[in-house]
Amino acid sequence: MQQFLDAFLEPANIVGHIAYVFLIISMMMRTMHWLRFFAIAAGSISAIYYYTLGDYVSVFWESLFSLVNIIQLTLLAIENRRGRFSEEEQLFFQSVLRNVERGPARRLIRAGKWQDIDTGEILVVEGTWPKRLKFIVSGHANITVDGREIAFVGPGDFLGEMSYLTGKAASATATAVTPVRFLSFELARLETHLDKNADLRHALEAGFNRNLVEKLVKANKEK
Repeated sequence: MQQFLDAFLEPANIVGHIAYVFLIISMMMRTMHWLRFFAIAAGSISAIYYYTLGDYVSVFWESLFSLVNIIQLTLLAIENRRGRFSEEEQLFFQSVLRNVERGPARRLIRAGKWQDIDTGEILVVEGTWPKRLKFIVSGHANITVDGREIAFVGPGDFLGEMSYLTGKAASATATAVTPVRFLSFELARLETHLDKNADLRHALEAGFNRNLVEKLVKANKEK
């Protein structure tokens, strides 16, 4: 054990330790931007460490590892810069996907469909299973259970999220009290898209939780 500690604390190995610390940190990152950043740092420091040891083969591979991550980080930056959002898209992004890179966020938005309905039209019917998840960007709807009004929803609110999460029928009816514009996702297509990107799934489900809390707060204020 003492031999291990002596080797571990050897000053010449400190650079190697730092490289591994950065590599571990990179695996803890939730966004690809920071994952790439710390991976580049780990690879660069490792290359320096192996250079001091005269291990030029390892220098080559660590340098190549860093270069690949630099290229990927550059491509990610270009994709994010191109991912400019309209005002409506920005509302969805800020409300739901604030911790997701803009590139994947834009692809998710493109998987949805923008829709408009007039006053008096129904968005969700109590007792049925919604086929689409809806995110309101403008307008308002009232929520009723057995014909009794219990709440209002508006910009930034989801409709159908509980059915999406639980697989159960809608527990209330949502009816537009003004013209309503919303972004909707066909549930089967949405599930296929989220299966390919765990970060998007986590962000969307976190968005559901935040919105549920906001709805409860608004409902209590309206009582």
